[in-house]
Amino acid sequence: MHRFRDALNEQDLVHLRKILGEQEDPTFSQTKRRLRVNLITMDDCFIADQAVAPFRALSQDERERLISGIVWHVTCHVEGSTTRGSGKGKKLECGFRIVLMVQDGRPVFCVVKRTKE
Repeated sequence: MHRFRDALNEQDLVHLRKILGEQEDPTFSQTKRRLRVNLITMDDCFIADQAVAPFRALSQDERERLISGIVWHVTCHVEGSTTRGSGKGKKLECGFRIVLMVQDGRPVFCVVKRTKE
């Protein structure tokens, strides 16, 4: 597994920072929910080894939609508005899934490439 942010190109990072609401203004105050979403997305979100190449092969628009979907799922998790699903995770764009798992005793998210079933 790789940290998700490490698999992103510069345009992806700009998009991620934009939707996370990061700003240059040091007086910018965040809600606790937004802070948790930012921390989870940047530090506790990973991408499976086999999903890196397919992710990088997507067009810029597809990657941005996928990134937005990941942030949306993390936000739903933080808000408590998601129900527990199967171990297969939640569907994302382009055949990817986001799976909630436990690593070193704490919950993390992992983006995986869905295999043919």
